[in-house]
Amino acid sequence: MLSIIPFYLLFLPLTLVLAILTIGISLFDRSGNLPNRISMFWGGLVCRLAGITVHVDRKNFDPSGKYILMVNHQSWFDIPVLLVALKGHQFRFVAKQSLFRIPFFGHAMTRIGYIGIDRDNPRRGMKSIQEAITKSEHASILIFPEGSRFEKLGDFKIGPMILAIKSGRPVVPVLIAGTYSVLPKDSWRIRPGSVAVRFFPPHEIQDAYTLKERERLKQDMWEIMHAYSKETDEWLDKKRP
Repeated sequence: MLSIIPFYLLFLPLTLVLAILTIGISLFDRSGNLPNRISMFWGGLVCRLAGITVHVDRKNFDPSGKYILMVNHQSWFDIPVLLVALKGHQFRFVAKQSLFRIPFFGHAMTRIGYIGIDRDNPRRGMKSIQEAITKSEHASILIFPEGSRFEKLGDFKIGPMILAIKSGRPVVPVLIAGTYSVLPKDSWRIRPGSVAVRFFPPHEIQDAYTLKERERLKQDMWEIMHAYSKETDEWLDKKRP
């Protein structure tokens, strides 16, 4: 337990300072691009502070494109790890609305251009989906289709499928492995180690699915990401010392 105390003693003030800096810079950069870079800097610092080595495979990823990035969700540490993996690519998170109520941190997320989804109100949820598409005209949209954290791939929600179909953008499956071991759900204890992030070939959406076929897209994406999750676990095992 003592080993995690130094991490949180540094993490909390670091996050506060960079959140305030992000809010200040956003007053002059309405695009959210520079604040997004600050968030990536924060992600790298948090990973180094926690003793996490991030192995990234982007050979199938063209960072100049605009996508729907669908990512499995294992741990709170997915966020800083993804910020490391997506360095050089402009994107915006779609996250649950409650995160935006965290003092300073939530305000910084708003100023960057991240979008909150109200899961308890379907009408507001649909409005948030349209807002995500509008706000992210010049950036990719990153969303966790499971809607919560799972050690193994969980069931997908329908909202991300509606977002993908409405946007018409290619869906890039992104698979994370190892973050559940670093910080399991409902735990505060951080275990240093290696994690992996792999980007797989885009899955075309435009002219391939209608809104009425969102259940088919949900099933297709789950099967694709389930296969890739096994492959990513094996890839990480080879990377570990």
